[in-house]
Amino acid sequence: MRDWLKEARLKKGMTQLQVAEQLGITESYYCFIENGGRLKKMDVVTAKNLSSILGVPIQAILSHETGSSPQEPVEEMSVT
Repeated sequence: MRDWLKEARLKKGMTQLQVAEQLGITESYYCFIENGGRLKKMDVVTAKNLSSILGVPIQAILSHETGSSPQEPVEEMSVT
């Protein structure tokens, strides 16, 4: 399961449906992604889109996906 992804979505106050709609996929497919059942290796396009939608740096997403820092919390991008 991608707990970090669920955490980032909830921090933004979004539902799975809202994220799925912005990704252009079904809610059930997004649920599979969040639960780790689909896209076992997340592609760069999906990671980039999630970065934009959830306000999470792409580096944080990629590090979670590669397992280089799975315990670090997902931080929101700062807007200056």
